[in-house]
Amino acid sequence: MKNKFLSILLLLVIQIVIFNINTVSAQKLKPADVPADVVQALEEQYSYVKVTGWLKEGQTYIASIKDGATNGKVYLSAAGEWIRTLFNVPTNELPSSITDYVKVNFPDYLISVSALEEKEDESTHYYLEVKEDAVGAKPSVLTFASTGQNKLLNREDPEGFKDPTVKQPDKIDQAKAAAAERQAAKEEAAKREAAEKAAAEKAAKEAAKNTPKTTAPAAKPTTTTANKPATSPTKPEQPQKESKPKKEKPEPVVKDEHGNVAIKANTVPEIVSKALVKKVLHPAELNWFLVDSMYIARCLNQGKKTAVYITPNGIWEKTLTVMPEESVSGLMAKHLNDFYPGWRFKNAVKEQRADKDDKMMVEFYEKANYKAKLVTTIFFDKAGKLIRTIDPDYELGGGAKESEEDDALNKYYEKMNMELDNDDAASVPENVKAAFKLKYPKVTNVEWKEGNYMEYQAIFYTTRGKEICVFNNYGEIVETWVMGKNDNLSATIQDYLKKEYKNYKLKEFYSVKRIADKLNAYKVIIVDKKTQEEQELWFNLSGKPIEY
Repeated sequence: MKNKFLSILLLLVIQIVIFNINTVSAQKLKPADVPADVVQALEEQYSYVKVTGWLKEGQTYIASIKDGATNGKVYLSAAGEWIRTLFNVPTNELPSSITDYVKVNFPDYLISVSALEEKEDESTHYYLEVKEDAVGAKPSVLTFASTGQNKLLNREDPEGFKDPTVKQPDKIDQAKAAAAERQAAKEEAAKREAAEKAAAEKAAKEAAKNTPKTTAPAAKPTTTTANKPATSPTKPEQPQKESKPKKEKPEPVVKDEHGNVAIKANTVPEIVSKALVKKVLHPAELNWFLVDSMYIARCLNQGKKTAVYITPNGIWEKTLTVMPEESVSGLMAKHLNDFYPGWRFKNAVKEQRADKDDKMMVEFYEKANYKAKLVTTIFFDKAGKLIRTIDPDYELGGGAKESEEDDALNKYYEKMNMELDNDDAASVPENVKAAFKLKYPKVTNVEWKEGNYMEYQAIFYTTRGKEICVFNNYGEIVETWVMGKNDNLSATIQDYLKKEYKNYKLKEFYSVKRIADKLNAYKVIIVDKKTQEEQELWFNLSGKPIEY
């Protein structure tokens, strides 16, 4: 008996080991073990996210990422090709039409994976895996549209799948037996109830026979008409006043400082609303505005006035947040104290951007201008270094009253655009513009620069951050550039810069693809720490310097 028990136990252990070998196939990797092509592909696709870990499943590399409060996974091939991305969506935030489908078609099943999936040449859609609550159960994979009625796009059930809405034969037999038992018990209870009722009726009749009869009480004298008191004449009925229908109060019209009227929340595309949730988890006093082709969500985020800018295809561009005086960092305050002694704080706006070129605007009153309420504005980068200063001579309204009523978020970009250089859009040939529009139909915020040798640079921003597309005079794409995050520059190139350019610091770098000869390279821009002069360096994908 003991040997038999040990044999069964050993068999169970072997089955568990086999299950773990078959199911746990993903291998955890160190960042250094991930090929450079894979890392670069991730950087090109999602330069703005934080990478928290790497896995390898077969020949597929999986990067765990974090974008604000949202977690996700990016799947890439060993050759550095992007396959797909999943951004986690809590099951309680799924549209009710999707959860209703699961409840009807998969009763008692669990949603093990719920996410928004991004794939090449496909619209962003919901991705679900549902399975039985059992060890080793294989999931059914479902995809739903992320807009409209959330239509089911595809359903893949595992091999040997048994539809949970159809009863299996053995279950039918069990159900029939249980139903028969319930019916027999019901009939037996009915017989007992009938017998008890008959016995009660018989006892009541016997009791009635033995009870003595009682005399009926004297009838009450009837009152005659003469005895009735005279009734007062009836008053004529007054005509009822018709109640006036209540006037429905019109919905209040919400406008921003520029006169833009808020749009209804149900007109905002779902992909745009989802993008907002990634940036602001619980927005208060939310109002949506559509300015040109940009959706702007104005709300309170943790008590701070906030404006979130999102493109129609759900790409977050920037967030503006009104900040308190405490947000002025030590380096900013030092600059203000050194050059504007006695300054008084008015307000500040923090700008977070998809390209990581974050800024801080500080508005304040200089000591000599405090009574007149003339505002001086300074822009700092995210490190607290000066970008530009706007003197109080330029006032968007001119007087103290107007200045006091300035809305920080609405005036921010008016001031930002004051000293920006005009782009070269007017000199770009129409065929070049048409070629860009054909290649990037969804991009609207493009800036043009005319380069050497009759080439034109289109500068714009996507989910990957800042991009540059270079066209020749015939409208053909010559090069494409994608800005990388400085921290992701390869260690080989960083070591080279430290050794050969000690007095320089890294400003920015780009991944460059030259179309004609299919050359891929890195363009690195460095700045002399003393003279602030810039210098361009080129490297191949292995990190070796090259002539370009």
